[in-house]
Parts: sequence; C-alpha cells; structure tokens
Amino acid sequence: MARTGITYEQVAAAADALVGAGEKPSIQRIREQLGSGSPNTIHRHLTAWRAAQAPAERRAARLPDELASALADEIERQASAARADAEAAALEAQQTADELAETGEALEQQAEELAAQVEALEAERDRAAGERDSAQSEVERLRDELDRERRGGEETRQTLAETRNRVQTLEEQREEERQARIEAQQEAKNAAQSRIEAERALAVAEARTESAQQQAEERAQALRDERQAHQQAAEEARLGLKSAQEVHRQELQQVREEARQRVEVAEQAAQAAMQEVATAREQAASLKGRLDAMKEAASQHQADETPSRDAGKDEATTGKSRKEKGSE
Repeated sequence: MARTGITYEQVAAAADALVGAGEKPSIQRIREQLGSGSPNTIHRHLTAWRAAQAPAERRAARLPDELASALADEIERQASAARADAEAAALEAQQTADELAETGEALEQQAEELAAQVEALEAERDRAAGERDSAQSEVERLRDELDRERRGGEETRQTLAETRNRVQTLEEQREEERQARIEAQQEAKNAAQSRIEAERALAVAEARTESAQQQAEERAQALRDERQAHQQAAEEARLGLKSAQEVHRQELQQVREEARQRVEVAEQAAQAAMQEVATAREQAASLKGRLDAMKEAASQHQADETPSRDAGKDEATTGKSRKEKGSE
C-alpha cells in the first residue's frame, strides 16, 4: 500500500516559517524543514503557495515629474514587453513544471505500488519456499515410512510362507496318521487270525496313538504360540503404520487377516487331528474288545472244536461290522 504524501498545509506552514526566518522558501529547504516528502509534491504545493502570496510593495526613487513620467512610460513599455515574454515563458515553464511534477508523483506512486508488490511477492516467495521445504520433508518422511512398510510387508509375507509350510507339514503328518490308522485297521484284521499278532498290533496301535496325540498337542501349542506372535507382530505393524497412507494400511490389514485365517485353519487342522486321535483310541478300545472276545473264543475251542469255528466266524463278522462302523 502506498504511503500518504505531505499536504499543502504542511508545505505552506514550512514556507511561512522560512519567510519569517528571513530565508527564501525552496524545495530543498522545505524538505529539510519537514524531514521528508516528495520533491514533486513539494514543488506543486510550493507553486500554489507562491500564487496565493500578494506581491510585495516596492519603494520608487524620487525623480522629476517629467523625467519620471517619461521614464515611467518607457519602463512601462519595456516592462510590458518583457513582462509579456516573461509571463509567457513563466507560464510555459510552470505548465512544464506542473506536468513534470504530476508525472513525478505518478511515477513515485507507481514506484511505491511496485515496491509494495515486490515486498508482497518476496513474502509469497518466502512462504512458498517454506512450504516447499515442508513438502520435501514430508515426502522424505513418507518415503521412509513406505520403506518401513515394505520391509514389514516382506517380513509378514515371509512369516506367512513359513506358516503355510508348517500347515502343509501338519497336513502331511495328518495324512501319515491316517495311513497309520489304515495300517492299524489292517493289522486288526490280521489280529483276528492270531491272538499273538493281534496283541502285538494293539501295542503298536496304542504306541502310535499316544505319539500322535503328543505330536498333535505339541503342534497345537506351537500354533497357538505362532498365532500370538502373529497377533503381536500385526499389532506392532498397525501401530507403526498408523500415520501412513490408507492403501498401505489396508494392504497390511489384508495380510494380517489372511495370516489370522490361515492360523485358524491350522488350529482347525490340529483339532481335527486330535479328533482323529480320539477316534483311533476308540478303535483301539474296540480292537481290544475283539481281542478279549478272541481269547474267550480260544477257550471255548478247547472244549468243542466245531462250536469254536462257528464262534470264530461270528466274531470275525462282528469285528468287520464294528470296523465299518468305526470307519464311518
């Protein structure tokens, strides 16, 4: 915004003060008197002040009337001509000075406005530079956070791969257990032909059942520990990525959800394995019952060989039905 210039009253008061001090008013003296002010503005106000001043009276020398009259006429004639020329020149000079003063004032006004614009542009430049620096700092911060998120995502993917491998291993072990149960059933069929072989098969089945149960319990505990570790890692990742971009947070949440689902699948698999172990125990108990029946049939065989054969056939039929029910 342009500053307010000096007024006519200030210039007139300074000129009056200079005249009162016996000095001739000039632009430089008035400017020194006021302490500031545009020379063009002082010139315009000083011209108006001079135009308002009454011409000073002059005292003429005493001459003879005839000489004074002739001299006065000649002076008047010469003065009229000189005054006309001087007034024309003064008028032209005054007009030129006024025009120059107005042009100078306009230029000063424009200079002040341009200075204000330059000041505003410099302030805007400084503000933009500050915003640029802040933006660069924010970009660097976001870049660092993105790198951390990528590293965290890579670790999570690696953990998921390990979990997937463990689940696959558990499934393979469960398949092995299933094959072991099939083998146990086959051994139970062979045990129907021989009491000694049946007792040996029962011992093997019980040992395998206990080992499978222990392994299933150990795997279930390992899965629970792994799920807790995953949950803790997911919580730490969620806290570390809280101020990150939304798309990365959703991706990480999806990864955590997949990990949670896979852990649940693994737990379900472990529960299924434990259920299968329980089923194997029931089958082992059923096999033991059949062995007891076979022992009883062997005792009856000593009394009567023919009824013993019939009892053996009935017992085999009964064992086959129980095995089919157990398989169902």
